[in-house]
Amino acid sequence: MEFYNIMPWGVIKDDEPPSNTNHTTNQANQEAKEADKTNEKDVITPAFGLLNIVDDLIEEKEDEAEDEKNLDTSEKSLRMIIDEDEDKPLDWTAEPENPFREPTPQPPTTTVRPINETTTKQHVRTYKGSIPLLDYLCEIKNCSLKELHVLFHNLEVRRELIENLQQNVQIRTSHLKPSCKNFNVYCHDLTAQSASNVLAMGGYLGITVRGYYYVKHKLKLCHPYLPCLIQFGGGHHRSFYPLECLSVIRHKMKGGCS
Repeated sequence: MEFYNIMPWGVIKDDEPPSNTNHTTNQANQEAKEADKTNEKDVITPAFGLLNIVDDLIEEKEDEAEDEKNLDTSEKSLRMIIDEDEDKPLDWTAEPENPFREPTPQPPTTTVRPINETTTKQHVRTYKGSIPLLDYLCEIKNCSLKELHVLFHNLEVRRELIENLQQNVQIRTSHLKPSCKNFNVYCHDLTAQSASNVLAMGGYLGITVRGYYYVKHKLKLCHPYLPCLIQFGGGHHRSFYPLECLSVIRHKMKGGCS
């Protein structure tokens, strides 16, 4: 009789497969890269070329200082005036061209004279010695200001007006304050272009007559589309005067509109 040894039955676990070394290596490399990125965020690297940028800025500052030294005194003063007015809107640039506004009449001057030292009475006295040049031109041509603007394009009419201003009246500036600073001028010719296009001071500063009167005299021209009066000076010097800044002396007139 045979006897068999009965062994207890059970499940035997298989041996674990060898770990994937490649997967472990890749995971380690990935963790190392993430650590490097974290370290890079904390490290501040200097910007390349920073010294060159600083040198360029210093050089520009030196060039600007050198240019300021070479500026003419008159140009410096005009630039200072323009810089002061940069924040102020130059409303004259927004005006429509050729508004054709009639010249506003000058208010009559009044004098107060005491009567019996107790009451006062106003006596209006109008100075008839001078009138605005534009009023005079409209008067001799019997036209409106708009029509006068058109007549300036007629060469024959221009020549007639120039001869009249040379022979029959004395022309004087009227824009300076106080009035005693105004002076006499002579009409040699009229410009073909308007005050908005004629360059003042021979074009030295690149500013028009219209802009020059605004910056220099704080005067906004009401009729910048009209030509300017030309007065010749010594050599090739020419002075330009807007027509609305001039007046004529009546007692110098000869007949006609006296």
